[in-house]
Amino acid sequence: MDIYILRHGDANSDTKKMIDDSKRPLTEAGIKEIENVSKLFTELEIQIARIYSSPLLRAKQSAKIIQKFQKKAEMLEIAELKPEGIPGEACKKIASDSSAVLVVGHNPLLVEIINYVTSSDKQQTCHISLKTGGLAKIKTTAIEPQLQGHLEWLLTPKMARKISK
Repeated sequence: MDIYILRHGDANSDTKKMIDDSKRPLTEAGIKEIENVSKLFTELEIQIARIYSSPLLRAKQSAKIIQKFQKKAEMLEIAELKPEGIPGEACKKIASDSSAVLVVGHNPLLVEIINYVTSSDKQQTCHISLKTGGLAKIKTTAIEPQLQGHLEWLLTPKMARKISK
């Protein structure tokens, strides 16, 4: 199984107007970032079977943009992908027999999921930066007893934009 990890696109950060962080929408730049990722999937002929999204607005908007291009993909909103989620619990939810899944969420949880799946020593972590609109690919090596795999690639939004042109 291939797991694609996508951090939501750039979101409105005007905290003076925003009372509830869970309702922050994508900016125009954030929408473009995610559209570029959608084009990248098309360019690389990647077919997503299932999209798992955080329930926060900016992640749901990002997931829906991807789903427009991945018409066969089923979308599931799961609370375990909130920013304060626990990597092991999120991994239990996303472990699947699908050939390719997309996980859309937030830092620090997404980086923690990458570390959780790719590290045999759960106390040791890599220092990975996943920018808004950034995308990682993990190739799984095991689903049971817990999700395990290796990081195949990590793209910044700028790289995704250049590849998807």
